[in-house]
Parts: sequence; structure tokens; C-alpha cells
Amino acid sequence: MNLVFDLGNTQLKIGVFSSSSLISTHVIHYHELEKLEKLISSIEIDKIALSSVRNIPEKLKELLKQYESVYYFDIHSDIPINIEYSTPETLGHDRVCNVIGAHVLYPNKNVLVIDLGTCNKYDFISSKANYIGGAISPGFKMRFDSMNHFTDQLPLIDPIISEKFIGDSTINSMTSGAFYGIIGEINFYVEQYERQFHDINVVIIGGFARYFEKALKNHIFAHPYLTLIGLNTLLNFQKEK
Repeated sequence: MNLVFDLGNTQLKIGVFSSSSLISTHVIHYHELEKLEKLISSIEIDKIALSSVRNIPEKLKELLKQYESVYYFDIHSDIPINIEYSTPETLGHDRVCNVIGAHVLYPNKNVLVIDLGTCNKYDFISSKANYIGGAISPGFKMRFDSMNHFTDQLPLIDPIISEKFIGDSTINSMTSGAFYGIIGEINFYVEQYERQFHDINVVIIGGFARYFEKALKNHIFAHPYLTLIGLNTLLNFQKEK
């Protein structure tokens, strides 16, 4: 079995694969890593891969020391796509894994990956497996947090789906601005990529994707495990070399 770890800003996502087939997924918060030890002990592991957008917790490092075949992905790793980003050393591991996963799911297709997490990330890979780049903007929760932090009177509220486009209260106005602002942003980016590349597939992922799925165009598809698929593809690619 392959065991892959995607270390996000707030939680650890885990995928268990048999070759290229996803068997199971798990989510563990960083304050409960003892659950990870129990999970690992129940799996017959051949290879492990790890990708992170944050510093790796010492407890996780210690846990993985017992395994010989641990692959730590970084931007200098050999990968099955071409990177055309001008500053690859600053490129987030998750963004690379996302477009690799998209290329696996949609081979020989243009794909725009929209990752709605702490930040909104837009990443485009061409039909020729060239990662061109994308965009980063404030995420859903970040918009609520910023409105509270940078003003004296706006309250701190949790991200929710707006039921009113025209806000008739301060909270409804904040909710409308954050929610419909992101919908407008997504639709704008999709429109611009479609104009430039014509035939594209659009994939939405990330912790906040479920808030927006129903409000977006029906040709935008949700793939919650895209990052894990990309990371497992990287792991198998290392084994094949």
C-alpha cells in the first residue's frame, strides 16, 4: 500500500492507495496525531509520500522515522509534468500536486483547478502537461476574519452560505460580500481561461468547496481528493524511474 500525507494549514489529509487506486481517506487535526499512529499500525505500508505547505510537526517526523521509504516532495523533485512558473522555488507543493492530479484525471485536456481553502488558488495545466501558473486570492474564512480585524465595528462571524444577495443587515451584507464575491471571482476566472484556451475542464476542491458547489455552473466538477491523487502519482513516478 502507498500512504500519502497532505499537510495543510489546519489539518492533515491522508490517502491510502493500492497502486493508483484510492482505498480510503482520513483527516486528522494536528493536536490529535496519536490517531495517526493507530491508523498507520493498521496498514501494511510499502511507500510513504509527504507534501506540506507548513513546517512538519516533530511528532510526525518521529513517527515516520521507523519507515525507510519515505518520499518528501519538494520543488526539486522529478515530476511527470512541465513547470513553466517563473519562480518555481516559491510554488506551493499543494498547487503542484493539484495539477498533477488534474492531469491524471483529465489526460490531454486543459484543466483549471480551483482550490477553495485558506486562500483561493487558481492553477492551470495545459493539454500538453505544461503548468502555466494561476492566481491566489483571500479565502472564504479569511475574508470574514479580515473584515473584523481591519475595522472597529464589523463583527467576527463564521463563514456561511449567503441566502440574500442584497444584505438587509450588517451580517447579511458581510455574508453576501464574501460569498457572492467569491462566486463572481470564480466565474470571472473561468470565463477568462475559456476565452484564452477555449476547451477547458474546471475542477473545484478544498475545504470550502462544498459551500459553493450548488451556486456554480454545472460544468464545474468537485474532486475532493485531487491533491492526494496527485501526490500518489508523484510517489509512483519515483518508483518507476
